[in-house]
Amino acid sequence: MDIQPRKKPTADFIIRLTAEGLRPWSVPARNLARILEAVQRLIDQREESDDDEKEDGPDGARAGPSLTASVVRLIDIKTGSAAYQVASPSPEAAVRLLSETATAIGAPDKAEWTQPTLSSLKELSDVARSLGCIIEFRRPPTKGQSYGSVLATIRPETYEAISGSAFVSGHTSVFAKIERVGGVVEKHCGIHVRGQARMVICRVGGEDLVRQLGKYIYHDVVLIGTATWLRKSLHLKSFHITAFEPPKTGSVLDALQNVYDAGGKVWDTIPDPDGYIAEMRRA
Repeated sequence: MDIQPRKKPTADFIIRLTAEGLRPWSVPARNLARILEAVQRLIDQREESDDDEKEDGPDGARAGPSLTASVVRLIDIKTGSAAYQVASPSPEAAVRLLSETATAIGAPDKAEWTQPTLSSLKELSDVARSLGCIIEFRRPPTKGQSYGSVLATIRPETYEAISGSAFVSGHTSVFAKIERVGGVVEKHCGIHVRGQARMVICRVGGEDLVRQLGKYIYHDVVLIGTATWLRKSLHLKSFHITAFEPPKTGSVLDALQNVYDAGGKVWDTIPDPDGYIAEMRRA
């Protein structure tokens, strides 16, 4: 059976790195890979895995249904400049998300930021800073053009400029399940917070606190410390644990079951049911 060669896809957008003297061959492959991965995460709205944070452990789950069927693909390089033509399985969704990202960068106080968008912008800003360049996302050129219109622009200072609007920090407490405790150089703790698919890696203040937390691995506890979270969605980004409260030995449901087992009319003998329940909650 004859196998027909696959037709080269057309470019859906262009990634252009602009700086004096910058050429495609002067961009390290590692930096180009970081750019493509950040773009993939932005388009898919996929949360970073624990590996992305340089921690051992399983990959984090996707934040929701993917907008693309497979990865973005680098299909060509424009001679004479650091411009890379990219194809996406869902061109309309990719272009729309890039345009929405540009709008959000322009008005960060009004944007509905997501963790995948912010982590992608941080990665792109870091690459732009390391190369001393500006990263442009452009539409493909039409006849007579070198490049199409600009979809979004990422500068070295972009992430720093928007992070103050996207995040809020403060002293708080968090109810979470401890999944991992340890660290050789810096003590940390991996936790799962209800409503978030991805594990949050927290810093821990002191070796003694690490040992105490280790006693409650895979248990729900109340963690106390300084947190940083998304301003609008309250998605927890980071946490510095300074203290914690261990789980209670009993539960209100268990106590209520005991009362029920004692007799259905037992409530008639309790002068202050609300106060009794409140006391059970404190137990």
